[in-house]
Amino acid sequence: MKYYVFGLVLCLLSCKSQKDAVNYTGSHEEILTRILEEEVQSTDATVTGVSLTVISPQLGIDFSGASGYDSMTKNHVLTPDQPFRIASLTKTFVATSILRLREKGLVSIDDPITNYISKEHIAILEKGGYTPSHITIKQCMTHTSGLFDYAEGNMDYITEAAKDPYKRWTRTEQIQWAMDHGEPKGAPGENYHYSDTGYVLLGEIIEKQTNKGLAEGIRELLKFDTLGMTSTWLESLEDRPDGLPTSVRRYMETLDASDWDNSVDLYGGGGLQSTTRDLAVFLQALFSGKVYEKQETLPVMLLKSEFSGDPLTEYRLGFGYIKGKKSDIEAYMHSGFWGTLFIHFPAYNCSIAINHTNDESNGALQKVINYIQWLAEQQ
Repeated sequence: MKYYVFGLVLCLLSCKSQKDAVNYTGSHEEILTRILEEEVQSTDATVTGVSLTVISPQLGIDFSGASGYDSMTKNHVLTPDQPFRIASLTKTFVATSILRLREKGLVSIDDPITNYISKEHIAILEKGGYTPSHITIKQCMTHTSGLFDYAEGNMDYITEAAKDPYKRWTRTEQIQWAMDHGEPKGAPGENYHYSDTGYVLLGEIIEKQTNKGLAEGIRELLKFDTLGMTSTWLESLEDRPDGLPTSVRRYMETLDASDWDNSVDLYGGGGLQSTTRDLAVFLQALFSGKVYEKQETLPVMLLKSEFSGDPLTEYRLGFGYIKGKKSDIEAYMHSGFWGTLFIHFPAYNCSIAINHTNDESNGALQKVINYIQWLAEQQ
């Protein structure tokens, strides 16, 4: 979640002076393509490749493009239709799935997780010093459960995973890892602490309440097939769709972790592969009433929580929320470990999804947001 956030806040606060100095000549496709090319060619960053989708019916934009390469070896040109591991963006899909279960009357987000998870996992949490009967589904969704984050809370997990990149991790092992390597981060509902552990428990709830595997449960609840999301799948838990090009390589700085077993980040905290196109299509569908079946559900998802997390952002139910201090611009977003981010601006009915092959650069994203705001001002 930390990836991009500070840069995005700067976008929302300071883009006015920057866009005044830019001459936006050409079509949407020409301007956005130029932004991508500048990102890869910039001497201020070491970006190998970047792919982008921008959809805004209100502004007349429907663009997908890419520039650069799909790996640091630079032996294959990146194309817009190449999928990639989206890491924590998966959390938005999981949270949306939980709220779809709520619509069906299968869960209450104010219920304790003990109503829905296995006795084995309840026992592990209790032995780890938690009172799981006091932890609610909603607290897991908003990262206010107090659960230690097995994935990012301690670099020991990455170090251990690197010893055997092909190890097949289980959800139970990841929950146990959190118990063994960290202390509770406060009582449930007491404060904000980002936690993949809470989201793997949410993944378990989806499995149990749909009586299906996590992949099939999410796919059906979120209507992937109806929305035409043909390039999105839960890696290793369902078949890779036919006809897709090779996936973009994934890096930790210069370490190529593309071939690591994806169970290192699966089960709810991460795990999906997708494309920028599918990600933007999903955001558009979500905010346009095509995913939820009740009008009341999206406002529940976007409701302000008691604890905001980062002082410049707030975390809702599966989304980060940003509002510019010097403007009324609001945005809902999530980012992922590998360099992926998607963001929706309700005022412009605009969804943006961006992925970098490597390097944590905000340059292209900021330019895209600047351009979107400039277009809106021309209307």
